Amino acid sequence: MSQTVSKGRCSTCSIRPNTIFAPLDEAELVKLQTFQPLITTYAQDEVLYHQGSDAHYAFTLRQGFVKVMNTLPNGKVHIVQLLRDGDFFGFGGFSGSTYKHTAIALSPVEVCRMPMVDLRKLKQTLPTIEVEMTKRWLERLHHAESMLVELGTKKAGERLASFLLRWCAGGESQVLVPLPLNRAEIGELLGVTIETVSRFLADWKRQGYMGESQGSIQILDAAGLRKATGIED
Repeated sequence: MSQTVSKGRCSTCSIRPNTIFAPLDEAELVKLQTFQPLITTYAQDEVLYHQGSDAHYAFTLRQGFVKVMNTLPNGKVHIVQLLRDGDFFGFGGFSGSTYKHTAIALSPVEVCRMPMVDLRKLKQTLPTIEVEMTKRWLERLHHAESMLVELGTKKAGERLASFLLRWCAGGESQVLVPLPLNRAEIGELLGVTIETVSRFLADWKRQGYMGESQGSIQILDAAGLRKATGIED
């Protein structure tokens, strides 16, 4: 069950460089504290908000992983995004009075939760915030367009390889990166079957492109995996 831990302290927040509040100077951060960003925790599998429910809050993910899902009129559920530290979400409420998706914690998560009414006031008080939010809108739009292109033009293995490289930031560091989705959820996100995901992951591990360990993945041969995306270096 969700629990409010404390009021957010933006001036000392470790993830602020990755958030919409990154460009604020010290004076602007003081203004920000007059609003009510609250640090709130959610348990694994807990719903942060439901699609179609009243959009009362916007969220910045401080720790953990969240999946964003869309339920179609026929009842089918589809994962549309996987979120991690620094991601700003739930702000789709600005385009209407309700949330457009459902957000579910994939692990114990900690978020900075701000009332939507305060965020609207904050945009008027600090124009920089509106600029940053517009950037996030455009990034989200670009991501959605890229996914549509991949779903329409790339083969299943190419989609999977592209996703793994994006998630591991290109795979150059060769470190273990937590991946909180199981094979069925990866398939749901990319529009492929669980059998296809399992087959390609097994093949790539045998070829030395990647490794897996306790819910984490490691890109061992980024060049090899890039070839699997269908785009040569």
